[in-house]
Amino acid sequence: MKQRSTHETTWVLPTSEELQTRWQHLNGRYFSGSLPSIAILWSPRLTSSVGMFTSRGGPRASMGQGGREIRLSLPLFVRLGARTPYAEQELLNTIAHEMIHQWQFDLLKRRPNHGLAFVQKMTEMNRTGEVAITTYHSLEQEVLALSRFTWRCKDCGRIYRRQRKTIQPGRHRCGVCRGSLQELIVPGHLAENRPHPATRWSSSAQLNRSTGEPQQLALQLT
Repeated sequence: MKQRSTHETTWVLPTSEELQTRWQHLNGRYFSGSLPSIAILWSPRLTSSVGMFTSRGGPRASMGQGGREIRLSLPLFVRLGARTPYAEQELLNTIAHEMIHQWQFDLLKRRPNHGLAFVQKMTEMNRTGEVAITTYHSLEQEVLALSRFTWRCKDCGRIYRRQRKTIQPGRHRCGVCRGSLQELIVPGHLAENRPHPATRWSSSAQLNRSTGEPQQLALQLT
């Protein structure tokens, strides 16, 4: 039996131009080309989520369209590409997911969320069979491999994992119930405390610099 070469089984990370090509295709097919251009970046620091839509202001801020971008997790996709043949499909799903958040922000003038408008648009896009968008992703193995620090909400038990020690229990609260957070001594062994899938994926994992509290701190992805 002829063995497949490494080049036939290894997924090549798309360039910035190739990411834009995918975005343009999805924009034309699912948004009638109505979404304004946006930067799509590989982020070497993003490990708590596979993708993220970010902005420097609110949806009604008069700062133009240069303050938004879509970030993709370089570490997670590198690991996924080496482990499974589904990295390309996961990438397309991720870009499509973040484009719905862009649609909410740029066209609906709303802050990105996973509410009714998101679900309706997601369902409409999924009917084509080209994409399989969800409000979470399935990269549990990759996320856990890159997680070094773990916190748990004392009230609802939600788990938060980070590669860096970016959560300060004295300042930050649980994004679900606003309960206080406690750092766990041994991270990475509490996969049984899994959140509901609908809260696994954040459109913005950055902390609110004005209040010191998370915009959405529900980013544990196990």
